[in-house]
Parts: sequence; C-alpha cells; structure tokens
Amino acid sequence: MTRAALIRLTRLLDQERRALIAGDLSRLARLAPRKAMLIEHIESASPASVPPEAEALMQTVRSLAQRNGRLFDAALSGITDARALLTRAREDGRGRGQTYGRNGARAALEPQAGSLHRRA
Repeated sequence: MTRAALIRLTRLLDQERRALIAGDLSRLARLAPRKAMLIEHIESASPASVPPEAEALMQTVRSLAQRNGRLFDAALSGITDARALLTRAREDGRGRGQTYGRNGARAALEPQAGSLHRRA
C-alpha cells in the first residue's frame, strides 16, 4: 500500500462529502468507481507493507469514510421522508393530493383531469 494511495483516497472522500452536502448525485456516481478502485488497491496490499507513518493516515481515512457513511444515511433518510410526505399528500383528501401554495391557499398537487395547466 502506498502513502500516495491513502492521500488520494482522503481527497476523494472530501470530494464525496462535498457532493453529498450539495446533493450532487451525478458527481457521486462519477466518484464511486474511483473510490472502489482505490479501496481495492489499498486492501490488496499486505499488512507488512504498511509503513508505520501511514497508520495515522489510515485512521484519517477510516474517520472520513465513517463521516461520509453518516451523510449517506442522512441523505437516504431525507429522501425516504420526502417520498412518504408526497405519498401522504397525494392520498389525502378525496384521492387528490393537496398542499398549500405561497399565498396560503389550498392547491392540488396534480391538476384536475381535463384541465389545462400552464406555467409562465
């Protein structure tokens, strides 16, 4: 295992964190193969080849990976909650989803059948 691979992984984990915070799913998808390749490279090294000074760097990588794991969990939880909220809103009130607009008036989530819906 090289120290350089660990440094590249810490940088990638930081990029992943920024993408998670920004909700940039396409960036996360682009980072995933690079992350997998680096992890595979690091895991394939024999434990005897780990230099003593790399141990602190390995702990940093573990900490960053755990932090990103918590961010992934939070993002998934938020998506699940939003989906449940939309499902409840659609099912609420005579089969039509309703919510409230900016002016506080009740509004349908979906336009009524046969109505013309225009946006400026």
